[in-house]
Amino acid sequence: MGTAWQAVARDVRAVDSVAQLPAAGWDELAGPGDLFLSRPWLRVAETTSGVPMTYLFGEDEHGLTAGLPTALLGTDVPWLLGRPDTLAGYCAGEGLDGAADFLAGLPGAPAGVLMPSLVCGGRHLGGTRALTRAGLSDPAGVTGRLVAAAEDLMRERQARSAAFLYVDERDTVLRQVLAARGYASFTSSSYSWLPVPDGGFGGYTATLSAHRRRRIEAERRRLRTAGVRVRLEPLTAELVPPVSALDVSLLVKYGARATQEQAEQTFGRIHREFGDDAAVVTARLDGELCGFALVLRHRDHWYVYRCGFDYAVKGDLPVYFEVLFYHLIEAAPGAGVSVIHYGTGSTAAKQSRGCHTTQQYAFVMPGQ
Repeated sequence: MGTAWQAVARDVRAVDSVAQLPAAGWDELAGPGDLFLSRPWLRVAETTSGVPMTYLFGEDEHGLTAGLPTALLGTDVPWLLGRPDTLAGYCAGEGLDGAADFLAGLPGAPAGVLMPSLVCGGRHLGGTRALTRAGLSDPAGVTGRLVAAAEDLMRERQARSAAFLYVDERDTVLRQVLAARGYASFTSSSYSWLPVPDGGFGGYTATLSAHRRRRIEAERRRLRTAGVRVRLEPLTAELVPPVSALDVSLLVKYGARATQEQAEQTFGRIHREFGDDAAVVTARLDGELCGFALVLRHRDHWYVYRCGFDYAVKGDLPVYFEVLFYHLIEAAPGAGVSVIHYGTGSTAAKQSRGCHTTQQYAFVMPGQ
């Protein structure tokens, strides 16, 4: 197996392509909650992000013990919530704990101090972590060797920081390792997911307040009356251009830099890598697509990855919650899905629809 870089003394290897990873071993590490650390998604990220990626992994006589994807990000990347300098500024502006203090402690402008940055634990928002094999006698030791190897890689690549941007509050091992190694931290977001209740859609609505149940019934009745048709269908090559257009319109609306070409490249790659595990909830009015949600499957979990809406077509019809929540929840039991992941942002709206939430933290170590 070819390697881009090695830290043999720490029993850690590094490769610069998903194709070079020990496939079976990595797949065993990536559990149901790890879609964005799975090989299909890493191939999407590797081929569409335009940044160098390196995959660190540890081994013993039984196979892989742990794995950690990394991405080397410069100031030219458009992911403002996916790089430490702009994420810290955003979090400080939102008043999230520790972010203002983190910025105040930097010896200069955040971009100059922190960028380029080696972002570790996946190039996505929410759920940053190191994969570790279940049953390890010393998970902190194994994780610590991966983190140390990432810091070596940071220096090798002349990055100015190493960053783990969305570490879950429940990931006590990684949090303790990073804190012990001197990483500064601040609250970066919250992450939402929905365990699918027993009893189908009726079982779901039974978990909500009477007021919320009445509102959901009214929203769905209004969509039916208006003639909106909602269905869960495979992501096909034919769907890529229209969903890309809606995706770009939503991203641009919120200030992101995005183009139709970039979106089609990403959706097209997802279609090729995930096959039947990539689906779209579509909403159509008079035959025109007015809303969508892209859903990716990993084992028995669904992940709502992207969405978009044509506001000129849908007007004020309540399409958003139908495509992101109600239709998916209704379809989940028949598909054998036990959990739906909704990721970061819009926490109050997600909680009002029954989601569980957990806090996420950024850990950043400026280089020497």
